[in-house]
Amino acid sequence: MKMPRSRPRPPRPERRRCIRGSFSWIDHRFLREGFDQGLTRLEKLLYFVLVAVSNQDGVSFYSDARLAELLDIRFPHELEAARNELVVRDLIAYADGIYQVLDLPACSPRKTRDASSPLPDQASPSGSSLPPVRRTALREAAADLESVKQLLERWGAAGSNRSIGRLPPSPSLRSSTMSATSWSRIGSQPHRP
Repeated sequence: MKMPRSRPRPPRPERRRCIRGSFSWIDHRFLREGFDQGLTRLEKLLYFVLVAVSNQDGVSFYSDARLAELLDIRFPHELEAARNELVVRDLIAYADGIYQVLDLPACSPRKTRDASSPLPDQASPSGSSLPPVRRTALREAAADLESVKQLLERWGAAGSNRSIGRLPPSPSLRSSTMSATSWSRIGSQPHRP
């Protein structure tokens, strides 16, 4: 598809957006310079919601409960993890229930990565530095595991362990050292009422 040389005309000019009352924006650099790379779907969505609801200073004070409702979040740790990642990446600030969407850092992740990426023969054979996509997948898997653990604890507290198959006692569910084999055995047990 060829890009037009002149400014493209909107397909529905009668519905052009205009500013009425409050206004927010997403800096084009967020996508163009890679600030979104490596973020999970929830982290991106939280960022976009915070941009949409913030005032001219980037400040908003939506409660965790309201954000969880908007974002369809089931467990508190999911919102907390998404918020923490955005804080670590210097995209938002958070203190005492107040959010601030920050001006994007001057140095973009894409430029930093391009400048600091080692040449192929200098790459570390240990693989200790995971690419952003892999780190994202690991964070999502950890969040999913935590969600499953919380569900199992909730179900275990609501009824006997026999109601959802053979589960280990509740204290071992809270253990973060439970093996993947144990989790797969739980998932393979038939449901017995």
